Amino acid sequence: MHVQIPGPLASDDPLRSIAELASRLGAAALAAEAASLADRLAAGRLFLACVGQFKRGKSTLVNALVGEPLLPVGVQPVTSVVTTVRYGAARRATIAFLDGRTQDIPAGALGRYVSEAENPGNTRKVAAAEVFVPAPILRHGLCLVDTPGIGSVFSGNTAATRRFVPHVDAALVVLGADPPISGDELALVSDIARETEALVFLLAKADRASDTDLAEARAFTERVLARRLGGAPARPLVVSAAERTADGRPTRDWAALEDARALDQAPLLHQPAEVLLVEPDSRQRLDH
Repeated sequence: MHVQIPGPLASDDPLRSIAELASRLGAAALAAEAASLADRLAAGRLFLACVGQFKRGKSTLVNALVGEPLLPVGVQPVTSVVTTVRYGAARRATIAFLDGRTQDIPAGALGRYVSEAENPGNTRKVAAAEVFVPAPILRHGLCLVDTPGIGSVFSGNTAATRRFVPHVDAALVVLGADPPISGDELALVSDIARETEALVFLLAKADRASDTDLAEARAFTERVLARRLGGAPARPLVVSAAERTADGRPTRDWAALEDARALDQAPLLHQPAEVLLVEPDSRQRLDH
C-alpha cells in the first residue's frame, strides 16, 4: 500500500502543525479541535466548566461569580445549551447555530436560545452560546462555562454536556446535600478527569440545608471520593450562591472558592487539584 507523506508544515506552533497535518490527512474533527485549542492558548483563555446533575444551581453559581444575573434560572431544568461567559467591554451575546450561522443578540435575550422553557428540545438548533460581560473575574482569560444538567428527563441536555467534556480545561463539580453525590455525577466526573486533573468540588445551595445535613453530605462525599482516589479525600467547599448574591459578601466557603484557586488569574492550568478518578464502579459499592 502506498502512503503519501505530507510535505513540510508551515507552522512552528505544535498545535497548529497538528491541525494542518490533520487537515491534509482528511481528519477534519481533529484539525478543528487542535486549531481551537491553539486559538485558546494564544488568547490565554481557560475553560472552567460548571458541571453536575440538573438543578444543582450551576447557572446561579455562574451568575454569582460574575456578579450579575446573566444566565436564566428557574424551578424546572433550565439550561439546554452549553453557554460560555467571557470577558467583554460591552454586554452582548453570540449564538452559534448547528448549520454554521452565528447571530449577535442582546445579553438579555439569551434565555430565548439556551433555556429549556423558551427553546424546548433545542428547536432553534443552537450549537452553543457565548456571553460577554466586563466582570473582573474574567479579565485574565477565564471563561466560565455553564453546562446542561445531567440526569433530567431531557436526554439531549446530558448529551450536550458529555459532548463538551473534551473541551474542559478545569471543572467546578457542583454537588449538593439533598441528594448527595450520585452515580451519574461520579461517572461524569470520571469522564472529565480523563481530560483534566483540575477539579474543584462544591456542595451548593447550602442555605437550603441544615448544618447537620451539610455535615453528613460532606462526609459522605469525601468518603466516596476517597474510595475513588484511593487516598486522601478531596474536601468539597460548602457554598451558597443565593447568600453571596443577597449579602454581597462571601459566606461559608465562598471566599475559599475565589481565593484558594484565585479564579480571576486562572492558575488552574498550573496548580491542578489532586483529583483523578478511575473508572466508575456500581453505586451499590460506593454506598457502603
